Amino acid sequence: MKTIIIAENLLPFFDSKNSIFRRGGIAFFTAQTSEEIVNLHGVKNADLIITAQTLPLMGALKLCAAIRSDDQLKKVSIIVTGDTSGESGAACLEAGANAFIPAPVDPVALFSKVSELLLVPQRKEMRVLLRASVKGLEGDTSFFAASKNISISGMMLEADRSLAMGDRLTCSFNIAHSEIKVSCMIVRVDRVSSGRNQYGVEFLNLDTKSMIIIENYVKAQARQ
Repeated sequence: MKTIIIAENLLPFFDSKNSIFRRGGIAFFTAQTSEEIVNLHGVKNADLIITAQTLPLMGALKLCAAIRSDDQLKKVSIIVTGDTSGESGAACLEAGANAFIPAPVDPVALFSKVSELLLVPQRKEMRVLLRASVKGLEGDTSFFAASKNISISGMMLEADRSLAMGDRLTCSFNIAHSEIKVSCMIVRVDRVSSGRNQYGVEFLNLDTKSMIIIENYVKAQARQ
């Protein structure tokens, strides 16, 4: 189970219908102030904190410094969003933030960084967070999903979105700090006990570089 604490004023950047936070394996908490984030983290032992540079009362800079200076709190990833004017972004990174996402926040960039920082290898079920888009009569529609048991031929995909056998989609995800974008086809459809949809996905045009990244990732997990 992964635990995320997010500043409440950042919630509009996440689509509630397709949010990654609705997937199994993630506990999600919100906070209105930096102090509340620190207190929640002390109780919940979060894996990731997503906060805003100017979140009251102490702000992100002091928040990062406070967390990194505490042996009980410092083992957490931190994403800060905010204005890039001056040296604020660099200052947050210097204070201990893992990433700084400039405003206005790009939801795709934010999702990619969340995926990268939350990625924890699991030998039996190698899970990767991803963003998928499906071509339709009225244009492409995007949604967030979770994959598991990825290989160079495909993966299992779990999502709230209803898809059918033969549907084509484009998936974007991060492995080993590298972004992979690949066209896929649904070759299997199941419904899991959580009520969500699970799909067998076949990769259609995986390039050589992406194939090597995935293969090395799978081998690394097998050794753990």
